[in-house]
Amino acid sequence: MAKLNKDLHLSAEFLTFLKAGFFGQILFEAAMTKLECPLLPTGYLDNAHKTFDKLDRWLKDLSEELPIFATSWSAPETFDAISAMSFMRELKRDCLWLMPQIESALSTSNLSQNRDVVKLLAASIVRSAATRNSYIETLYGVFSGLGANDHAQRVAFEIDGAKEYLAIAQSIVEIFSAGSVFSVELCDKLRKEASLVPSDLRSYVHDANILINVFSKEFTFELAEIPRDEAQQWIENKIPAVAAGYWRAYGFSPQDYMEWGRLGISGAPLAANWRRANFAPEEAIKWIREGIAPVLAIQWRNASFEAPRAASMLRRGITDPSKAPDTEHDASNDDDNNEGGNEEGR
Repeated sequence: MAKLNKDLHLSAEFLTFLKAGFFGQILFEAAMTKLECPLLPTGYLDNAHKTFDKLDRWLKDLSEELPIFATSWSAPETFDAISAMSFMRELKRDCLWLMPQIESALSTSNLSQNRDVVKLLAASIVRSAATRNSYIETLYGVFSGLGANDHAQRVAFEIDGAKEYLAIAQSIVEIFSAGSVFSVELCDKLRKEASLVPSDLRSYVHDANILINVFSKEFTFELAEIPRDEAQQWIENKIPAVAAGYWRAYGFSPQDYMEWGRLGISGAPLAANWRRANFAPEEAIKWIREGIAPVLAIQWRNASFEAPRAASMLRRGITDPSKAPDTEHDASNDDDNNEGGNEEGR
């Protein structure tokens, strides 16, 4: 198998994102249908289906080491490359169309009284989860098929988490597809869970801008569609447009970027999830290092557990903080259990 050259890498990233974006759109429409929510225009999936007809062939060609793009171009030169760019622009337009609707839904007062808005939020969570899951699984498959095992392994560790969250998102749709009355408490939880969807959509738009302008000599703040006065703040802090676009999508400032980044947290979505759970960067990194997700960290922190102690309990299969043994008693047991081991060690 040939080395993963720049043309293959670019084609893999482009086609994977394109597939993920439209797959998210398809599952979004399916969720809206299940929820019987009549807010989508007629023919909403027309472009998605057209794209998938082409993607099947393009991905097959890619598996045979035939890239759709060449990094030596200054602009798309083939019909397929031009078509792929057109589909990317369509995906970007859809994200820009949906974003303000989700933002409006999130700001709706008395959410439990507006069933269609509630259903829109539930379906939007599926869209974000499906897009992420498809991107990770497809990219892993493409890299593996091309023999780029180092690239594949960098993606592999995210597969289980993405799949699990998609299952959670689909279970949310199941809850709200029932005909029962939506409680205020349930809708408040939904609002919080969907709160990052507009940021996800802004991030997809940024991804699309990067890929649409991939043949430009430099990806500038103008190409990132960041206003000049705002861009200046990022420039003054020597933060490039690519990184700025992602962090800005999730509502972070240049100072936030540096605060999270100095602790090694370089992903804006990850930082946003911890911030939504009310963790400061210095606190979040302790739980991240233990491999504990925000939803679990909240429970254990509220029960006055530090991250290492919570991780120890979770490794033992204890998922409920209230069922964790008393600290002093447990430490004593640990000493007793380790006594023989220590003696052997000496």
